[in-house]
Amino acid sequence: MKLEELTKLGIPEDTAKQVVAMNEAEVSAEAKKLTDKEAELTMAADKIKELTETVKKFDGVDVEKMKSELANWSKKYDEDTAALKLDNALSKMLSTCGARDADIVGKLLDRSIIKLDGDKLIGVSEQLEKLKADKSFLFGDDKPDPAKTNPTGMTAQLGAQHDKPAGGGGAETLGAAIAEHYNT
Repeated sequence: MKLEELTKLGIPEDTAKQVVAMNEAEVSAEAKKLTDKEAELTMAADKIKELTETVKKFDGVDVEKMKSELANWSKKYDEDTAALKLDNALSKMLSTCGARDADIVGKLLDRSIIKLDGDKLIGVSEQLEKLKADKSFLFGDDKPDPAKTNPTGMTAQLGAQHDKPAGGGGAETLGAAIAEHYNT
């Protein structure tokens, strides 16, 4: 409403100004509410558009099939990890039991009865004892052969001559060593 319209109706000008001011305040408040609602609607429309595009990316994807494949992959991973742990534990045991060729001895073992309980192998000891009795040529002594580790019997010492056994009282300088070598 305008001030002129109210004064034509016979409302005093002071009262008409108050009515116009109150009307403008109400209209302004309602305009703000309308602007806020329009902003909310715009945001909602943008969000709907974004979600629709995201859903389109997954259109035709079989969620149940994906869940099934994930379960299968997880099962295969667990089985492969368990088999790897078993193989490593078995290799470690074969390397400490004196097997001359761990691959050959490992192939002679019945893996269907070998289990891994934590860090302990079950079902191997009995098979290894039987193999040691039946095919002892596959196993060597658990202790290293000193003749194979040091066939010359010489030991290296700092400052010693390495072509003679240790403690032979060799030359202490390079010049003395050269002189000794050519004098003998």
